[in-house]
Amino acid sequence: MEFVLKYLDKLVNAHSKAEREDYIYAEFIEPQIAEVIKMYKEDGFGTNQACMAVCDPDSILLADPPCLRQIDTRIYPDEKKLHFIVYFRSWDLWGGFPSNLAGIQLLKEYMADEIGQGVKPGETIAVSKGLHLYDMYFEVANMRLGRSGGKPLD
Repeated sequence: MEFVLKYLDKLVNAHSKAEREDYIYAEFIEPQIAEVIKMYKEDGFGTNQACMAVCDPDSILLADPPCLRQIDTRIYPDEKKLHFIVYFRSWDLWGGFPSNLAGIQLLKEYMADEIGQGVKPGETIAVSKGLHLYDMYFEVANMRLGRSGGKPLD
């Protein structure tokens, strides 16, 4: 949970950027969180515009641009649940996937609470065009699968 909370901090607190980091997600997301909450509180639940982007035009020039690219949100008025549709351009199955989803869930719970009006956290639909497993995790992934040697997905 400690790792998840550190990830959450990098997701929502732009002041958590370390000197060696080119970017953190919070630089892009933090200013948008309050705006999305405001949209739902003031304009109602039918909007299709409450999408938080994670990058700027210069991000493509980075050696390692942001993997998380957007958190789109939706509240259907008849169910009052805040849903997230999340897109990762690239996603580390072992080292990122679990903690990323946990941190994003905590963000969704916070936002639902701030929106109020009976809104509860809903589903997260996560998509990636590049879900992958790094070589350094093969051994432990094979142990988890009850296998030995080779690529875990062979």
